[in-house]
Amino acid sequence: MRSLDYKRRQAFALYETKRKVLQSVATNQNLDVSLRWWAQLEKSKLPRQGSLSRVHNHCVETKRSRSVIRFYKMSRLQLRRLASKGSISGLRKACW
Repeated sequence: MRSLDYKRRQAFALYETKRKVLQSVATNQNLDVSLRWWAQLEKSKLPRQGSLSRVHNHCVETKRSRSVIRFYKMSRLQLRRLASKGSISGLRKACW
């Protein structure tokens, strides 16, 4: 089963170029106002799920969405468990 986050990432990839083009047209001060207004309207018609701000990081093992360390793509709980076991090379849980 694929997560909702995966579907949002696919939607973002699908509409990314169109959204960027419309945004650049809408913010270009050298163009006519009616063209900029049209670009803004077209951008608002794009699906909201295709926006980058709707994408969240999730743990690759537990699918937990909170406190995900971006570099490892794991939640802090999983990272701590694997670091205690010594499963992640170069990472060791501190204890003193």
